[in-house]
Amino acid sequence: MSIKTFCNKALLFAALAILASPSFAQIANGRYVIINQFSGKAMDVSNRSQDDGANIIQWTYGGGTNQQWDVTNLGNGYYSIRAAHSGKSIDVYEWNSNDGADARQWTWLNGQNQHWAIDNVGNNTFAITSRFSAKALEVFEFNAADGGDIRLWTYWGGASQLWRFNPVSTNGGGNNGSITGATCNSTGSTSVSSTIRVTSGTYDGGCRTFNPTSALGDGGQSESQQPAFRVENGATLRNVIIGNNGVDGIHVYNGGTLENIRWTNVGEDAMTIKSSGTVNVRNISGYNGEDKFIQVNAASTLNVSNCVVDNMGKFLRQNGGTTFRTVVSVDRCQISNMGEGIFRSDSPNSEARITNSRLRNAGSICIGNWASCTSSGITNY
Repeated sequence: MSIKTFCNKALLFAALAILASPSFAQIANGRYVIINQFSGKAMDVSNRSQDDGANIIQWTYGGGTNQQWDVTNLGNGYYSIRAAHSGKSIDVYEWNSNDGADARQWTWLNGQNQHWAIDNVGNNTFAITSRFSAKALEVFEFNAADGGDIRLWTYWGGASQLWRFNPVSTNGGGNNGSITGATCNSTGSTSVSSTIRVTSGTYDGGCRTFNPTSALGDGGQSESQQPAFRVENGATLRNVIIGNNGVDGIHVYNGGTLENIRWTNVGEDAMTIKSSGTVNVRNISGYNGEDKFIQVNAASTLNVSNCVVDNMGKFLRQNGGTTFRTVVSVDRCQISNMGEGIFRSDSPNSEARITNSRLRNAGSICIGNWASCTSSGITNY
């Protein structure tokens, strides 16, 4: 018997209620990489086929246009989703309304089996359901491997049925111009009751979810909270998911690198630069913080690339009332729903720039006193 048979009814009813709600923001028209929440892999047309009937699968994202999808609002509550390389639509193959029906690509015919509801179910994840059958696209049988089949099943709210829509930048840049953010899918969980120190080399979290306990803080706005990780002396932290209690995130001393990190729920701050150095941050995602995403407490150089950050007070804040020099560069990021803005500083010596990025409801780019604060290649969506 399928594992879905045992799904808790309360979870199912709650999920269906979410899908019925009209209050969630819609997806904007544009080109996206569609990443499965369970596997962390991208929706893909098998073998880059341009043929009608080509299978839709998942694969590690490699930047190919067979892994990019043009999403268009049809104006009737539904969307078309068409492969960028072929122009063909995701299609409920052979009008099959049963659980397990195939998802294939087919020439756009405007049939209801090619119309898709895209519903935000929270934490920047979406369910994709067919107008024809009301069933959801999912990674079939919880397959986390490259080549895992994508089919349709009655919606029940599991991670295999949830998707992230990461915009593909039209402004160039590395990684084929894509903005994907973090790509880790959780491989398990680890409880953290004392700060994990990364003092040299590389700490690879293996895409595990690290759940700080109350010994480090409660994820609120108290300044006395401890970080989940402390990165020092140019060391690297990668492939980490920080769980719902974000405490004080990650502290960096004397420079370091953060790579492929996802903050599920930002606490006091997602990361803080505590002492001088160069900090490189790439392929990150962060959601749901009350104040700052990044706090800068010391003269430093900060380079951020390929980030997705949503629902914060500010993207970055230099410690209030300070005049030390900070140089900030942000490239290929999607930043949305900032309560105040992106960059804030009181220092006439600091510089910030943001390039090749997508903004929505992000407030002012530059707030306060900067020696230089610039933007270019910005798209509002």
